[in-house]
Order: sequence, then structure tokens, then C-alpha cells
Amino acid sequence: MREIIDIAAFERSSDFYPAIDLLLTVKSFDLAAIRRRYLHSRQSGSGRAGSVERRNPGKGGIVSLRIEKGKIRREKVVCRLTEPRGIDLKGGKLAIAAENKVYCFGQEGSLRILRDPWFAYIHTVRFHPGDTDLLLISSSGLDMVKEYRIDAAEPRFEWLAWEHGYALSRDPASGEALWLTRSAEQAAAWHKEGKRVKLLQNPANDHLPTAMRAAFINSADYAGLSGDKLIATFFHEGKVVEIDRASGTASDLLTGLKNPHGGHVFRGEVRASSTGAGEIVRKTEGNKETALSFRALPGKAPGLGDLEWIQNSISLDHLLLAIDSNRTAFVIINPGARKFDMIAYNQNWAVQDLISGRMSEGQERQLRKLDEPAD
Repeated sequence: MREIIDIAAFERSSDFYPAIDLLLTVKSFDLAAIRRRYLHSRQSGSGRAGSVERRNPGKGGIVSLRIEKGKIRREKVVCRLTEPRGIDLKGGKLAIAAENKVYCFGQEGSLRILRDPWFAYIHTVRFHPGDTDLLLISSSGLDMVKEYRIDAAEPRFEWLAWEHGYALSRDPASGEALWLTRSAEQAAAWHKEGKRVKLLQNPANDHLPTAMRAAFINSADYAGLSGDKLIATFFHEGKVVEIDRASGTASDLLTGLKNPHGGHVFRGEVRASSTGAGEIVRKTEGNKETALSFRALPGKAPGLGDLEWIQNSISLDHLLLAIDSNRTAFVIINPGARKFDMIAYNQNWAVQDLISGRMSEGQERQLRKLDEPAD
């Protein structure tokens, strides 16, 4: 049984947290358009949230800011990129994912760009906890997790959901079962069984809209210091799983979530945003589950009714910091002290991911060189 805890019953205050520097990926500066697509997708025959056809990626950007005493300060759009989503900062290194490539910056501003034919709609990047030359990448558009060695620009590991028990998708138009594979032999075998199959052997040309993906792995992280196990969030399956790298086996850690994002382990707790439910769910090592509920918080955009969208959340010592996309606010929570704060951000921003910290001057200079013209 999952205990529901109403954040709105906490004391609202701006005195329980220090100044917090943040780096954000803003997927788009047109949040209204994303909301329209999302509402339209809910009417699809598949019953799955997300786009039902291939769309052209939009223009977003990287933003730095500071939250201090309930206000946003030092806000700066550092550069504009094509649909940036994932971001991580560790040991002075910065990684940013933008659609189908990953930009990796050294402390002084050196740049290496990772490209791979199986990169599509990358959602998250995470540095290995013990080796910042290793980067874990969730290629959400193709249900794949890959690990790269940055300096050599070489892949070290990959895990494709279709080859580990998660090949069943749905036709967005009809809701009929659709099986995904990159193997011609597997496709032929399934055809003989009378199954509808989508064979994807050329990822540069074969695309999967959101609603047609199988697991839709929208986050991947290391589950511990060794990196032997990974933790991944399956949007369509509504769960967080642990992947054993040696065997490829995926085991459920959290289930019954609604369009989750951002699964991670923090001090022994498994945590994730149950996005559509408007909750952050936590599971202790003793298997006790609690859900911090945002549903009663004020400030939701008109016309959204009972819809919730907690895009992502990160753990900062004793605090949780969440992106509430339907209230266009950062929500800072101290569950132990039963305190929270809401800090509104630009209503046009579709904030995708965030990380605590500041980029170096060299990294900012290099990022500005990548600046793309506005659409």
C-alpha cells in the first residue's frame, strides 16, 4: 500500500533551503504547443500519451539561474539548441543531450560530440559515479540505453528493450498490438505467428513516434557506485526497473506509476516522478512506498482540469526539487520538515531536466558558439 502525502498541507516557506544554482534544459520555448499535442494524443486509439506521428524537432535552449529566498535570480539563456533534454554535471564535466547527439564539455571548455545511429530523442545523460569519462545515455526514441567512453567516443554497452522482453508496442491509430525488432529473422518468425511487426534496421530513417515506442525509456542512471546495475524509467509501462548489465535482466523496482520520469536511487531510496499522477514516489530499502502529491497545489494553468505533469525531480541532500509543468513552477520540498515552496518560471518554457550546479566560464563560452538561430 502506497501512502499518499499531500504537499499542500505542508507549510509554505522560503526559509528552509539555501540558494540553489541550477542548469536547465528547456525543450521548447513554446509550452502551449506541447500542451496541445499532449491533449490531442490522449484521444488516440492506443490509449498511450505522446505524439502519434513523426514531428520535426523544435528549438529549445540551456538556461542557468539561481533560486534564492523564493525568487529566481541571475536567469540567463546561455544558448539555443535543437530540442535539448538531458543534462548532467560531475567532476567539472558537463554533458548535454540535444535530440540525437550529446555535447560533452571539459572544465576548460573542450568539446567532444557523441553521435550514434541509435541515438534518437535522447532524454537523459548521466556520468558514471566513479569515472567521468563514462556516460550513460537513454535513447528514448528507440527504446535503448547506451554507455559511451567520452574521450574515445566509443560505445561500451547497450541494452535494447525489444531484445529483453519489451518488444510489444501499439498502433497509435488502432490500438492493435505491434511488435518491434531490429532482427530480420525475428521479424520473419513473428510474421509466421500472425503478429503485426515493425522492423527497424536503419535507425537513421526508421522513426518511432512517442505513442509507438514499446517501453519508452525516458531516463537511465547508475543504480550504485560500481555501475554494475542500472536504473531505468519506462514511460509506457509505468514503472522503474533495475537492469543487471551482466545478464541483461530487468527487474521491477516501482510499478503502478503514470507516465513516470527521472527514476534514480538516493541514499538507498528508489525515487521517480509519477508524472501524470502528479506525484513523486519513493520506496525505501524496507519496501515502504510513499507518494508526495502535488494535486492540491494552486496555480495550475486554466483548461488543464485534473491533468498533472510533474516533468522531473531531483534529490538535493534532504530536499526534493521538482519541475511542475502544469503550474510552470519549481517546487522545493523538505518532506521531513513538512515544508515546501513554489517558484514560478517563464510560462512559455517547457523545462525538461535540471541539475544543481554552475557551468564554468570555458563551458559557457563553448556553449555560446553552438547557439542556433531562433525558429
